[in-house]
Amino acid sequence: MSLLNSIDRPHVLTAIETWDKAGGANYMLVRGGVSTHVLLHGGREYDAAAIMGIAHGLATGRTLTPADIPGGGAGASKALVRLGFQVRDDSPPSERVPGTRARTPRTSSGSRSPARNTGTPRPTRVAATDRPVTLCPRCFIAVPATGICDNCD
Repeated sequence: MSLLNSIDRPHVLTAIETWDKAGGANYMLVRGGVSTHVLLHGGREYDAAAIMGIAHGLATGRTLTPADIPGGGAGASKALVRLGFQVRDDSPPSERVPGTRARTPRTSSGSRSPARNTGTPRPTRVAATDRPVTLCPRCFIAVPATGICDNCD
Protein backbone atom coordinates (compact mmCIF):
# COMPACT_ATOMS: atom_id res chain seq x y z
CA MET A 1 0.00 0.00 0.00
CA SER A 2 1.43 3.33 -1.04
CA LEU A 3 1.91 6.14 1.44
CA LEU A 4 -0.23 8.35 -0.81
CA ASN A 5 -3.33 6.11 -0.77
CA SER A 6 -4.47 7.70 2.49
CA ILE A 7 -4.83 11.10 0.77
CA ASP A 8 -8.25 12.16 -0.53
CA ARG A 9 -9.24 15.10 -2.72
CA PRO A 10 -10.32 17.26 0.29
CA HIS A 11 -6.84 16.80 1.82
CA VAL A 12 -5.23 18.15 -1.37
CA LEU A 13 -7.64 21.09 -1.54
CA THR A 14 -6.89 21.95 2.10
CA ALA A 15 -3.14 21.61 1.39
CA ILE A 16 -3.49 24.07 -1.51
CA GLU A 17 -5.36 26.49 0.74
CA THR A 18 -2.71 26.12 3.47
CA TRP A 19 0.01 26.66 0.87
CA ASP A 20 -1.62 29.87 -0.35
CA LYS A 21 -2.12 31.23 3.18
CA ALA A 22 1.51 30.48 4.08
CA GLY A 23 2.77 32.35 1.03
CA GLY A 24 4.27 29.30 -0.65
CA ALA A 25 4.09 30.83 -4.13
CA ASN A 26 7.87 31.35 -4.12
CA TYR A 27 8.65 27.80 -3.03
CA MET A 28 9.70 26.54 -6.46
CA LEU A 29 12.04 29.52 -6.84
CA VAL A 30 13.49 28.88 -3.37
CA ARG A 31 14.09 25.21 -4.27
CA GLY A 32 16.05 26.31 -7.31
CA GLY A 33 13.23 26.96 -9.75
CA VAL A 34 13.07 23.34 -10.86
CA SER A 35 9.82 21.44 -10.58
CA THR A 36 9.02 18.99 -13.33
CA HIS A 37 5.60 18.02 -11.95
CA VAL A 38 3.29 20.99 -11.56
CA LEU A 39 -0.23 20.85 -10.10
CA LEU A 40 -2.59 23.21 -11.94
CA HIS A 41 -5.52 24.42 -9.86
CA GLY A 42 -7.59 27.59 -9.92
CA GLY A 43 -5.34 29.21 -12.52
CA ARG A 44 -2.27 28.78 -10.32
CA GLU A 45 0.71 26.43 -10.35
CA TYR A 46 1.90 24.39 -7.37
CA ASP A 47 4.77 21.99 -6.79
CA ALA A 48 3.00 18.62 -6.95
CA ALA A 49 5.34 16.84 -4.53
CA ALA A 50 5.19 19.61 -1.93
CA ILE A 51 1.38 19.75 -2.03
CA MET A 52 1.18 15.95 -1.67
CA GLY A 53 3.58 16.11 1.28
CA ILE A 54 1.34 18.63 3.02
CA ALA A 55 -1.80 16.66 2.11
CA HIS A 56 -0.24 13.52 3.60
CA GLY A 57 0.33 15.47 6.83
CA LEU A 58 -3.33 16.46 6.87
CA ALA A 59 -4.45 12.88 6.23
CA THR A 60 -2.10 11.07 8.61
CA GLY A 61 -0.45 13.65 10.86
CA ARG A 62 2.95 13.01 9.26
CA THR A 63 4.07 15.55 6.64
CA LEU A 64 6.30 14.16 3.90
CA THR A 65 9.16 15.99 2.26
CA PRO A 66 9.26 15.72 -1.54
CA ALA A 67 12.14 13.24 -1.14
CA ASP A 68 9.95 10.99 1.07
CA ILE A 69 7.21 10.60 -1.54
CA PRO A 70 7.33 7.21 -3.28
CA GLY A 71 8.34 7.92 -6.87
CA GLY A 72 9.09 11.58 -6.09
CA GLY A 73 7.33 14.11 -8.29
CA ALA A 74 6.16 11.37 -10.68
CA GLY A 75 4.53 9.47 -7.81
CA ALA A 76 2.86 12.67 -6.60
CA SER A 77 1.61 13.34 -10.15
CA LYS A 78 0.10 9.88 -10.46
CA ALA A 79 -1.71 10.28 -7.15
CA LEU A 80 -3.00 13.74 -8.07
CA VAL A 81 -4.27 12.54 -11.47
CA ARG A 82 -5.97 9.61 -9.68
CA LEU A 83 -7.75 12.16 -7.47
CA GLY A 84 -8.95 14.12 -10.52
CA PHE A 85 -6.46 16.99 -10.51
CA GLN A 86 -4.73 18.39 -13.57
CA VAL A 87 -0.95 18.02 -13.58
CA ARG A 88 1.55 19.35 -16.10
CA ASP A 89 4.59 17.17 -16.62
CA ASP A 90 7.64 19.18 -17.71
CA SER A 91 10.05 16.25 -17.52
CA PRO A 92 11.78 14.96 -20.67
CA PRO A 93 9.44 12.94 -22.96
CA SER A 94 11.01 9.59 -22.03
CA GLU A 95 10.17 10.16 -18.34
CA ARG A 96 6.59 11.48 -18.68
CA VAL A 97 3.88 10.19 -16.39
CA PRO A 98 0.77 8.83 -18.16
CA GLY A 99 -2.26 11.06 -17.65
CA THR A 100 -0.29 14.30 -17.32
CA ARG A 101 0.12 16.86 -20.06
CA ALA A 102 3.24 18.46 -21.40
CA ARG A 103 3.88 22.19 -21.21
CA THR A 104 3.51 22.72 -24.99
CA PRO A 105 0.14 21.51 -26.29
CA ARG A 106 0.21 19.65 -29.58
CA THR A 107 -1.41 21.17 -32.61
CA SER A 108 -4.52 19.60 -34.14
CA SER A 109 -2.38 17.80 -36.73
CA GLY A 110 -0.43 16.14 -33.93
CA SER A 111 2.92 17.66 -34.87
CA ARG A 112 4.96 19.92 -32.67
CA SER A 113 7.03 22.88 -33.69
CA PRO A 114 10.68 21.90 -33.95
CA ALA A 115 12.65 22.59 -30.80
CA ARG A 116 15.90 24.48 -31.09
CA ASN A 117 18.75 22.26 -29.99
CA THR A 118 21.51 24.33 -28.45
CA GLY A 119 23.61 21.40 -27.25
CA THR A 120 23.84 21.30 -23.48
CA PRO A 121 20.83 22.43 -21.44
CA ARG A 122 21.19 25.72 -19.57
CA PRO A 123 21.03 25.36 -15.79
CA THR A 124 18.44 27.39 -13.94
CA ARG A 125 20.19 30.05 -11.91
CA VAL A 126 19.07 31.35 -8.55
CA ALA A 127 20.96 34.05 -6.71
CA ALA A 128 22.75 32.89 -3.58
CA THR A 129 20.64 35.30 -1.53
CA ASP A 130 17.49 33.50 -2.71
CA ARG A 131 18.64 30.10 -1.49
CA PRO A 132 17.41 29.23 2.01
CA VAL A 133 19.67 27.82 4.64
CA THR A 134 16.92 25.42 5.75
CA LEU A 135 13.30 24.63 4.93
CA CYS A 136 10.66 23.86 7.51
CA PRO A 137 9.96 20.09 7.35
CA ARG A 138 6.25 20.67 8.06
CA CYS A 139 5.26 23.49 5.68
CA PHE A 140 8.28 23.63 3.32
CA ILE A 141 8.70 27.40 3.75
CA ALA A 142 12.15 28.92 4.30
CA VAL A 143 13.06 29.16 7.99
CA PRO A 144 14.33 32.60 9.07
CA ALA A 145 17.69 33.14 10.74
CA THR A 146 16.11 32.49 14.15
CA GLY A 147 15.68 28.82 13.15
CA ILE A 148 11.99 28.91 14.16
CA CYS A 149 9.35 28.65 11.45
CA ASP A 150 7.06 31.70 11.56
CA ASN A 151 4.21 29.64 10.12
CA CYS A 152 4.36 26.48 12.25
CA ASP A 153 5.85 27.42 15.63
